[in-house]
Amino acid sequence: MADSNPESASQDAVLQEICNISFDELSRRSKPVDIMSSATPERYRLLDCTEAVSNRTLRILESAGFPRVNYAALSYVWRGNHPANDGMLSRREFSILGAEDADPISLDVLSDACAASLACGASSLWLDRLCIMQTSKQDKHWQIQEMYRVYAFATICVVAPGGLRCLASFSQETHWIHRGWTLQEVVAPPAVAVMFAWTHGAGEVEVEVGCETILGRIEVVAPGTSAMMGLAHTLAVCSAGGFEFTPDGADEGAMPLRIKAGLFGEPPTGSLPGVTQTSVSGIRLPHVAALGFATAGHLDTDEMRDFCIWQCALVRTSSRPVDIVFSIMGILGVMLDPSQFAADDRLGATIALAREVLRQGRSASWLGLSANLPPCPYLSTFPAFPRTSVATRATYDLPSGGQQLVLLTDAIYPNDIGLFPPIKGSMDEAGYHSFDALAIRVVATPAATTILSADSIYDDARRPTQLRAVSGSTWAICPEEAIPDDESQVPQSYAVMLGFYNGIPAVVTGNNIRAMLVTEHAKDRYHVCSYFAFSHEALQWASTSWKERAKGTAS
Repeated sequence: MADSNPESASQDAVLQEICNISFDELSRRSKPVDIMSSATPERYRLLDCTEAVSNRTLRILESAGFPRVNYAALSYVWRGNHPANDGMLSRREFSILGAEDADPISLDVLSDACAASLACGASSLWLDRLCIMQTSKQDKHWQIQEMYRVYAFATICVVAPGGLRCLASFSQETHWIHRGWTLQEVVAPPAVAVMFAWTHGAGEVEVEVGCETILGRIEVVAPGTSAMMGLAHTLAVCSAGGFEFTPDGADEGAMPLRIKAGLFGEPPTGSLPGVTQTSVSGIRLPHVAALGFATAGHLDTDEMRDFCIWQCALVRTSSRPVDIVFSIMGILGVMLDPSQFAADDRLGATIALAREVLRQGRSASWLGLSANLPPCPYLSTFPAFPRTSVATRATYDLPSGGQQLVLLTDAIYPNDIGLFPPIKGSMDEAGYHSFDALAIRVVATPAATTILSADSIYDDARRPTQLRAVSGSTWAICPEEAIPDDESQVPQSYAVMLGFYNGIPAVVTGNNIRAMLVTEHAKDRYHVCSYFAFSHEALQWASTSWKERAKGTAS
């Protein structure tokens, strides 16, 4: 926190004790614990990790200024996996006043989280349930605005995918990767480690992902109970579905252990609904791959990273729909006032976030983030917003019934190899996005007259004249010379160039070029109807034959 007076800033950052309760006393409490009776709203708070591990004591400290200590931040879900023996654990857990809807906190998990923090060089731990005044709206609103900063300046983020009631093993599926706030919690910090139940000791990990061999390491947190591994390696082993583990001290030539990895999801069986020829590659777990993109440090441009952030957020869920927006605003360099939006106003918050991103001169990195989902009827430059619930995954109402959104996502990112300029522009309060972009006129053609075969999305890879949109509708490219001079009474449709997209592996062949189909519904007012995919062979045609046009798309 900046301060013109260093001495004043130092005094503000002094941590003062506001809570000191032994674990034994916490385990005897039959009612939710009020640990914030001495707290002051709009303050930073941290747990003392040494006290938790060495003295089995919950000690919470508070400061007016941003803490100047090394601390870890915990990422978890409020409702996680159920322990195998609820009755035995009930004597070693406690609940917090104001957060009774969340799982109780296991004293063993809390101790392990503090031990992991200490092992990573952090003497303190930030845990939202214990560091935010759960009964104070004033403090909650302030903390939401500070959340990105808290995670960004943490020494490390420790992820507990199974929640705070028990640690999940690698073979257990969790909902952590599907929750809204957990995205920011692993994108913002400089380092992330995943903590899990583990009995095999420390050792080396090897996994094959595509054609690449990835090597990682598991470190013990509590012997015989828990361990941790870096997020990138954890995502890799979950993408592969398993890994080989060689414990330290194993005999030379000993066969490694084969460990199943399902922490972040199991691959669906059969074909994926919604996966079409627009898919860049057959990624096993698209939501895991998308998070890998979002947290990768090697993406070349802000557009690549921001697109991955939007894609990850799309498939996540929260008890309050608006939190999906608040959970990524800091990552995108925007600060909205949470008190200005109702809990279910995801639309209003999304428009506010998009407007500010564009006002800063950044690109509209959300365009085309899921071509296989229909556009939002109120903000068509975005996909339809999914249903969100803390108890289930994000779903979208399809005509044939609800479907988990993760099955409909193709994990990709834009690549500037296509030399298409990123779309920028401005957005008004109604959500109309005005921008300049490469576009080409298209006209609808009856399905009965199209020359396209049933499984084709264009008639010519290098220079198409007829197209099939993701929605199934068929269209013809309209040459400039064929456009009537007076067409004021004719609603116009265009294919608007979005760019060139990569997946895993980063191939540059296939249907990598994407465009969105927009149709006029009022004078110079357009809405997105669907999307087109083009072959990489059409790169030269799209770069030279498409013209830059100034258009508006509708909310």
